[in-house]
Amino acid sequence: MNGRIGVLSARYTAAVFAVHRPPPEGSLVLKLHADPAAYAGETLAYAPLAGTAPIARLYAEGEESLSLLLEYLPEPADWSGPRMPAVLAERVAAVHTASLWLTGEAAEAMAGFTIAALQGAPAPAWIADPGAYGEVLAAHADAYGPDLVPLGHLDLKPEHLRQRPDGEVVLLDVESVRPDVTGLIDLVTLPAVLRQAGHELGPDQVLGLYRDATAARGASWTAGSLKSALRAYAAASGLESLHGL
Repeated sequence: MNGRIGVLSARYTAAVFAVHRPPPEGSLVLKLHADPAAYAGETLAYAPLAGTAPIARLYAEGEESLSLLLEYLPEPADWSGPRMPAVLAERVAAVHTASLWLTGEAAEAMAGFTIAALQGAPAPAWIADPGAYGEVLAAHADAYGPDLVPLGHLDLKPEHLRQRPDGEVVLLDVESVRPDVTGLIDLVTLPAVLRQAGHELGPDQVLGLYRDATAARGASWTAGSLKSALRAYAAASGLESLHGL
């Protein structure tokens, strides 16, 4: 792999480098994990998301070196437009519903994490109230059907929204995505992220954007069912605040 290398970040968990190559090849990101579990988690996240959600493209992975080669996206998203809140909600919804479009080996690999499978299994150890967790899963089954894998826990922040040369907005950093955490935690984060980016939206506006974005991808949330699911999620997880939602 030829090209000038620059350090983007260096933490105890992972080091990220930019490999600058001239056109037509273009630049890449080389990510080196220090923890095998974190590497496995990130590669697992790409299984349902690659090709179905607006994330950085994965070009190659190296199991022995715990490394990934990713699309280099240095251009930050332009948050100034009035449509950006809807764009962010749509991008988040695309991740949350990505598993609905899985086929072949990816669908088989994720079969143990579907809503139906989770409803038949004990609640995870991090759940404080198993009864409330059951309500969350039931609400998701009503909204999406039993075959959804409830992906969530995006590391949402304004700097993690980047822009391709053609203007398409994509999400960075999916290593935190887990198949046993619903997208509701990301919905709780949305108002704070939008506020950081200069967009002040009320709770009903945020919920409306999310309902519209997920409805376009096959969901059937209502205002009431979404708020009930959020309350149940807070009880199940011990979350202290829903930030007004």
